Amino acid sequence: MRQIYGLHHWISDKHLGNYLSEMTWRYNRCDLKDGTRMNALLAQSEGRLTYRELIA
Repeated sequence: MRQIYGLHHWISDKHLGNYLSEMTWRYNRCDLKDGTRMNALLAQSEGRLTYRELIA
């Protein structure tokens, strides 16, 4: 709940799966240092995310 109120402030049913996936990803990497965690996140990115794709 702390992440919802502290980071997202509100969650929608439409994106609930995405929020849970993010929380799971963060929890599974909580033992990594910030820089290593950021590098792992960026390694998974696949180019540009447009607003249209985000809200679909």
